[in-house]
Amino acid sequence: MPKQRHRAILDKTLLAIAAVFLLVGIIALGFLKTLSKENLALIVIVTSVGIIICFAGLMSTNALWKWLRKRTWHRAMLAWTENSQANTTPKYSLACQLSEGGLRHLAIQIYSRIGYTIVNRDRVEEYIRLVNPEGRLELVTYKQLPNPAEIPNLHSLHLEMKKVEAVRGFFLSPGGFTSEAIHWAKQKPIVLADQNEIGRLVDCADENGSSLLEP
Repeated sequence: MPKQRHRAILDKTLLAIAAVFLLVGIIALGFLKTLSKENLALIVIVTSVGIIICFAGLMSTNALWKWLRKRTWHRAMLAWTENSQANTTPKYSLACQLSEGGLRHLAIQIYSRIGYTIVNRDRVEEYIRLVNPEGRLELVTYKQLPNPAEIPNLHSLHLEMKKVEAVRGFFLSPGGFTSEAIHWAKQKPIVLADQNEIGRLVDCADENGSSLLEP
């Protein structure tokens, strides 16, 4: 079972329990005329406390989940930035062997694990839409090209970023990028991820991400 669904199950369970408490309270107040005032008051108190506890649990779960995402994201992105700047050799080196669909699946696994929310997880589109824990939109595109990606490939991503007001874009291309494309992207909020950079992202997700955030 996808691990993120555990939270959904917990939320639904707490809501169901709260609904049961509410129903018991309504039945006691409206239909159980034979109950003494003391028993009726006790039922009202118990059901009210139960409802409050359930909603407190929902709020606590939501707060904990947000904290986990933000903490994981900051830790993972810091580690990835340090590895990228140090040009470390990644452990993962299979990105070039993936199909374009496989590359998309890998990207979803990476970014989910390091704290991003995937907006269009279930729709195969040119751009994967990410929401970081600060609530800002980022984009990922992925290409298995026979040759290094060129400026027109990056330009399309940059235009889409402006259109949707994304703060950063990731271009995953195991085949690399032309020198002109690399120079063009330097002054733009676009991360060029070739085979090695994809490997560093995978390593970072494995070492600093959280399995609780996996799809």
